[in-house]
Order: sequence, then C-alpha cells, then structure tokens
Amino acid sequence: MKAVILAAGLGTRFKSDKPKVLHTLLGKPMLWYVINAVKGGGIRDIGIVVSHKAEEIKKTFGDEFKYFHQENPKGGTADAVLASIDFWRNSDDYLLIINGDSPLVTSETIKNMQRFLHMVEEYEKIKLSGVVLTSFLQDPTGYGRIVKEEGTDRILKIVEEKDATPQERNIREVNGGVYMFYVPHLLEALFKIKPSEKTGELYLTDAVQYIVSKGYEVRSFMASDPTEIIGVNTRWELSFAENILRLKLIKFWAERGVTFHIPETVWIEPDVSLSKNVEIYPSVALLGKTKVGEGTVIKNGSIVENSELGQKVVVEPYSIIRNSKVESEAVVGPYAHVREETTVGSKSHIGNFVEVKRSTIGEGVKAKHLAYIGDAQVGDEVNIGAGVVTANYDGKNKHRTVIEEKAFVGSNSLLIAPIKVGRLSYVAGGSAVSKDIPEGALAVERSKLRIIEGKGKKLLED
Repeated sequence: MKAVILAAGLGTRFKSDKPKVLHTLLGKPMLWYVINAVKGGGIRDIGIVVSHKAEEIKKTFGDEFKYFHQENPKGGTADAVLASIDFWRNSDDYLLIINGDSPLVTSETIKNMQRFLHMVEEYEKIKLSGVVLTSFLQDPTGYGRIVKEEGTDRILKIVEEKDATPQERNIREVNGGVYMFYVPHLLEALFKIKPSEKTGELYLTDAVQYIVSKGYEVRSFMASDPTEIIGVNTRWELSFAENILRLKLIKFWAERGVTFHIPETVWIEPDVSLSKNVEIYPSVALLGKTKVGEGTVIKNGSIVENSELGQKVVVEPYSIIRNSKVESEAVVGPYAHVREETTVGSKSHIGNFVEVKRSTIGEGVKAKHLAYIGDAQVGDEVNIGAGVVTANYDGKNKHRTVIEEKAFVGSNSLLIAPIKVGRLSYVAGGSAVSKDIPEGALAVERSKLRIIEGKGKKLLED
C-alpha cells in the first residue's frame, strides 16, 4: 500500500506566512505527526502533495519522500490527489489518503483500517472499494456528514457541510479525512466527478458517491477516539490539538510508572524518554531528546532539554539543563543553569544560581552558591566556593581551567584561564589567580588591607 498526504492547503485561517503543516505541536511540525502515523501503520512508500511554499516543506522533511505539486491549492482535495496520480495510478492495491493537518490520527488506527479491509475480504468475500475513518461528534459543525445505508456501515455518500441539506446537517457521524481506496475504482471516479457548483472545488468525497453509484461498496471505520478526526484549520484548533497530544503523552508515561503532579501544567515533547518512578512537579518542561533515569525528581518550573539525567537525580525548582548530562544522585539547583556539553558527575551538587557551561564536573563536587564554571575540568570532591568565577574568555578565544581532585577554591576567587589548580591545593577566598598552582599548595593573592581611621565617616558626611 502507498500513501498520499495532502499538504497543499494555503491555511488562510492561520494568518501565517509559514505553511500550515509546518506549524509546531510540542516542538514538532504538524506534518511530522501525520508522517509518523503513516509510517507506524506500516506504509513506507509515501507521497506528499505540496503547493504553498513547497520548498520550506521539502527542506524540513528532506528527500525521503516523493513530492507532488498542486498547481491550484484552491482546487480541492480531489485535485490534490490527481496531482500525485503518477505515483499511484498503476497500482492494483489500496491507496491511503490522509490530510496533512490531521496530527491526531494514530498509527494503530491506520493498521486497524488495513485489517478491516482484509477481514471483510476474507470473511465476507467482498473486496471493498474504500473505507473511510469516521466518528460521532456532539457538534459536527464544519465536518462533512456521512450518509449511510440504514442499519449498516455502508456509506452512500459524504456531504460537505456547505452543500448539505438541513436534514443532512443533523447527522452527527462525520468524515475524519482518512481514506483507503482501491486504486482502479478511485482512478475512474476522479476523472468522472465534477467541481462543486458552489465552490468550484473537486471534492475527494464526491468520489465516494460515484464509486457507490457503480455498484461498489465503501464502508465506514469508526475511530476508537473521537479526537483522532479533529483537523487543524485555525490557531485555536492547533492549541487544542497540541493539548490533546500533550495529555496523551503524559498518560502514556503515567501508565508506565511516572508520577506527574498537576499534569495539566507539564510540557512534554514526543522524543522524551522517562523511566519508572520518575516524579515530575508542576510547570516543568521536558524538551527534545531528553532521557530521565529511574527515581529522578524534577521540581517546579525546571526546564530540561536534550539532556540525560541519571538515576535518583534531583533537579531543584527553576533550574535549566540543556544539552548536558547529569549523572546519578547529583543535585542541580535551585535556580541553576547547566548548559552546552556539560557533564555533572554523580553525587555532585550544582546549587543556587550556579552556571556551568562546556565543563566536566567530577563526582562529589560541591558548587552550591553563585558561581560560574565555564570551559572547565573539575575533578572529584572539589569544593567551589560562593562567587567563584573561571575567567575563560580573553576577548578572542576561550581557554580551559583544570581543577584537580579534592582542591578547594575559596569564595569570590577568580581563576584566569588557561590555568591548572593541582590536587589537594587550596585557593584562599578573594584571590585572583593567573598562574598554575602545584599539588598541595596554598594560593593567596590579596592586596594589603589598609584601615584609615575616620575616613569612612568623612566620606559619608560630605
């Protein structure tokens, strides 16, 4: 089976210069979800019909797929399918047709539609001409209505809302925009149907009525979840669909042993991976290809992006971890920032208002307050005092700081890179150090304290 994804719509109701199908839900383009559903349904030969800013779509999804250009994006869904005719016309199989703005359709539904076709053929000895995904909606406004033979799942026709009679508008079973057509019958129908008298569009739904009129059978397949058929035509519908996807992801992980506290506030993206006994607190954002180990706790307002957290890590409130790795039993935060290719070793503590960038932090390191560690290699059991700064940039180039194991760097010290602080060495608080410190040495760099009697009072009173 081949698949054609219709992604040529102008999306005028989006009021956007960007193609509608490239608008994102949970960090992924809308079309990404449709492609994934099709692939997950076992279909690998995929054509995408494009029109408006086609090059942007091609650039986003690459050359894995075949692209077909619809000359008139207002020509209608049947016209869009005809644009891809060279891709499927010689097939003697079924063709999946799905709208590119249907991100809630699941791969399981696509698999089940295929099974349904085979079961009807096997047990009823009928080769269906088509199957259409449908659902019942309390408010069917905006959707095509499914007109069926009474008491059966045989579809007689699909009526677009703008063409429906008052009686047809009362029908609550609606078209989900996912079709599987037997190619020879679809091909004949597409060349026989006529444009709508009201809009001038060629409707794919009219192919159903034509196929039925020739004595063939098209049946409905009910979506297991009514939300699957929801299309995205406006920014508000985008938000609605995004929220459904988010809650589905949270439910997926909750059923696998993850605790979400106030889940309606949590942001989670599709490539995130969570282990059992993870706890996620309110207003947390988990982005990109983040991976979280068993027993880890991520507290209020924290952001973790494209990072790996080991087992029993604690991320204290309002911390940010990006493109980094935090090993088991480490503590990050509160209000810490770990970024760009940093590794924090096990049982280390990166604390209040500490920023770490492009650094390797060993095991059992303590940097609990107000420090900046950039382009550094910090050994095991090092203590970084409050206010410590590794001065890694000279205005042109970045330089490395090496602090070997069990060294102590006192509060408000400045380490001017490139520099090496030896094992078990001690940097006295308030020192500005620009030379390497040997193993076991004490480094003190301070000007002599001067106390001038009465001068302070005079300055304050002047």
